[in-house]
Amino acid sequence: MLKTASSQKGLSISGKLMVMVAGLSLATALVAAVGIVQMQSIGEELTSIAEKDLPLTETVTQVTNHQLEQAILVERLLRLANINGTRHGETLTDVISRLKSLGAQVEQELREGEALARTTLARAANEEEATEFRSVLGQLTQIEQEYATYSGHIAEVVGRIEAGQTDEASALASGIEAEQEKLDTELIALTHELEQFTLSAAQKAKAHEEAALLQLIAISVAAFFLGLTISFLFSRYKIALPLRDLTHALKELASGNTGVTLSIISTDEIGQVAAAYETFRSNTLEMQRLQEQAREEERRTSEEKREATLRLADELERTVKTASDGIADVVNTLGEAASILAQNTRQTSQRSGTVAAAAEQASAAVQTVASASEQLAASIQEISRQVSAANTSSEITSQQAKASSTTIENLSTSTSEINNVLKLISDIASQTNLLALNATIEAARAGEAGKGFAVVASEVKALAEQTGGATDHIGAQIGAMKKDATLSSEAMLQVIKAISEIDSQIAGIASAVEQQNAVTSEIARNAAEVATGSREISQNISEVNSAAEQSSARLSEVLESIDTLSTHTSKMQSQLDDFLISIRAA
Repeated sequence: MLKTASSQKGLSISGKLMVMVAGLSLATALVAAVGIVQMQSIGEELTSIAEKDLPLTETVTQVTNHQLEQAILVERLLRLANINGTRHGETLTDVISRLKSLGAQVEQELREGEALARTTLARAANEEEATEFRSVLGQLTQIEQEYATYSGHIAEVVGRIEAGQTDEASALASGIEAEQEKLDTELIALTHELEQFTLSAAQKAKAHEEAALLQLIAISVAAFFLGLTISFLFSRYKIALPLRDLTHALKELASGNTGVTLSIISTDEIGQVAAAYETFRSNTLEMQRLQEQAREEERRTSEEKREATLRLADELERTVKTASDGIADVVNTLGEAASILAQNTRQTSQRSGTVAAAAEQASAAVQTVASASEQLAASIQEISRQVSAANTSSEITSQQAKASSTTIENLSTSTSEINNVLKLISDIASQTNLLALNATIEAARAGEAGKGFAVVASEVKALAEQTGGATDHIGAQIGAMKKDATLSSEAMLQVIKAISEIDSQIAGIASAVEQQNAVTSEIARNAAEVATGSREISQNISEVNSAAEQSSARLSEVLESIDTLSTHTSKMQSQLDDFLISIRAA
């Protein structure tokens, strides 16, 4: 006996499919959540650079540039006053006007820088930012105070020049130059500090972006293999193998092999189909047993009839061959044979009734199998509906993964905007460098009086070059971040592709369920045909029973005829004896 065993308990097929899809959805959601959290953190860091560090650096750079331009105007004012006296009053007036305008602009920019530093300090994301911006605010406050003193001295020099006191103005110039050099040093140091802090923030953002990319790759790979393992285990050991065993058993039963048994212990649809199979197999075995019993009864009846016929033939042969036994012996033998035949006919009628009842029970059992097959078809249709629902959930998951990819593309766009800001800073550095070059030329023209101004111009040029180099370095870091964001987007596209493949696998499961539905319908049709055959067998057995009853009645009439014939034969024998006696006597 071939035996197929499979043990499983718990969820239905739809529940198992939902568990499989839920696991895949959870893995996808985990990848998306990690990506969103990491991208949000990196976005906040980049926003801090764009909205806090860069504007403050730009403001300090503008203050430095305008202060240097103001120093150049002071040098030019002193040079014009010492060379031509009052003959160039209009030129002095223009320089003084520009000097006052620049002074007001520097003061306004210092106030704006302090306000920006206070706002940034209030919005600091961590203690490190708070400490840095607190230091910047303190330095800006100190620079503003020193600049107020410096502006007062410039105003005093301007007043002396306007009063024609050029010697006194020249005497004050040395003090102004010292204050100017101190302001330049402090502004350059503050600018360098802000640039270093901005660079450090950009490097941290890049490090976070690289760590986030590694996390996404690791989680995506782990989620892929975990989902693949869960799908394989569920589909093979919870669905495919039990269905294979069940299909094999049904094929064997359809071919007439009733020795295949199933030991599927389950509460799902497969377990219900296995239970229906066992019921159908038991009913088939019972029907085969009843059919074999009916054939045995028919064979025995035929054998008895054949033996009776042989006995009658022997009796007839003996009667023909042995005329001496006479007609009376033949009649007695015929009577005994008729009695035996009547008894056998009555037994045949009784057994035919028993077989007819068994055939009716087999027909009812086959009807039960047909009903179970219809229920199986309904269950498989429900499985198909659940597979369709799983396909819908997979599509929703794919849409969520596409939304994560869009978020990463938005991050790339933000890095492009930061590149534009860096380009603006680079342009400012280039203009500052050009301004320093002009200042160097002016200092060369001024001769001995412009030496101090030449030193300032060279420092401005060095500062502009440092600013240009820093912006180039930051631009390179931002470009690398944009490239990594592009790689993250491509990895998310791979996740979407994997979800599409899962959709294809679910479609394959749906196709297999449809095929199983067709097989179940075929089983129901065959069961209906078997039920029809059972009803025909029952009807034929009923006809045999009726014929046996008629034969019994006819045999009773035959016995009566034999008695009559025996009487007539006795009379004829007596008359023959009398005739012979008469002949002998004659």
